[in-house]
Amino acid sequence: MNRIDRLTAILIHLQSKKIVTAHELAKRFNISKRTVYRDIRSLEEAGIPIGSEPGVGYFIVDSYHLPPVGFSKEEASALLIANKLTEKLTDKSLQENLNSALYKIRSILNVNEKEFIEKIDHHIEVFSSSSIQNSNIPYKILDTILKGIDKKQALGLTYNSLSKSEESCRIVEPIGICHYSFNWHLIAYCRLRNDYRDFRIDRIKSITLTDQKFIIENKPSIQDYFKTITSTNDVFIVRLLVDKEIISEISQAKYYYGFIDEKELGDKIEMTFLSNSKDYISKWILTLLDKIEVIEPESLKATIFRMIKKLQKKYYHS
Repeated sequence: MNRIDRLTAILIHLQSKKIVTAHELAKRFNISKRTVYRDIRSLEEAGIPIGSEPGVGYFIVDSYHLPPVGFSKEEASALLIANKLTEKLTDKSLQENLNSALYKIRSILNVNEKEFIEKIDHHIEVFSSSSIQNSNIPYKILDTILKGIDKKQALGLTYNSLSKSEESCRIVEPIGICHYSFNWHLIAYCRLRNDYRDFRIDRIKSITLTDQKFIIENKPSIQDYFKTITSTNDVFIVRLLVDKEIISEISQAKYYYGFIDEKELGDKIEMTFLSNSKDYISKWILTLLDKIEVIEPESLKATIFRMIKKLQKKYYHS
């Protein structure tokens, strides 16, 4: 990216958020903080009213607005693909909002870009069996959850527990939503259980925004929650050390078992999963024999050992 393009991109980035840090800009554009400071000065010299707060970050003053931005064909097609993908993974109300946003974006494209989008629109399709498309899921469920987070209001849920196959009424304090194992999940503090819980969204039978307030500042972010979680009655972290030679073999299957992250460690890959059933993930691990080593939890190792002993007793004859 040349400097002119970077300055334009930095200006758009500043316009997109209330406060932007130098670290954030340096990370996005892969430049040093010194270069960020120099670029900010260049924008100020060009007449852009950029404010700053020591130790906080940069901001564009409220009275300044950029003219409508243009899109390249590549950017426009990326938005189209993202919309087609996301509409299959969200509820109906968010699909409507996504479509509305895309129409607004299309309205500012030039003639060539509009023709390009119309042409490729019929050549892209996403097929999904996402459970959130189920008509039994409450309308605007994701919207309601996000409003609860924004307004710091607790949610009232009727929830059908997968493990107990029974419905229960809960008052929960939401901290975020995430998508793993082909399902959306609500992470929230449950007042009934006095602990954080993972609620699969397709098992929520009804949801309401209550008038009960909660303090979100003393709760972990959803990212921190998944970094620190070790075990609950609903979900636990699994870390596996996997031989690189079987990575291609399990590239699709891993998502069925709650895959969320991986990092390279020499000739091994450390994979992180979220699971709510030791038996389920243990059976998968057993099919891969000695190509996988369990790092944690210890209880999963015990489950696998128990299964091996059971198989040995059934099939081994001296």
